[in-house]
Amino acid sequence: MAQPETRLAVLAEPRVLCCQADMRQNELAEMFDKYNLHALPVVDEAGRMVGVVQADHVISFLREKL
Repeated sequence: MAQPETRLAVLAEPRVLCCQADMRQNELAEMFDKYNLHALPVVDEAGRMVGVVQADHVISFLREKL
């Protein structure tokens, strides 16, 4: 718990995980597994957010592979 006067920049994680819009589904599933993610932002070539992949989407993809 931070003090109320603490700046957000001190608390924020400097590294933001995201994936490119053209990332392969297998690579995406590996990221979710490696980092134990619940959701992951999707960015375009310019780094602008274009969507979000949720763990439910990845689980559905993996079930289809079985």
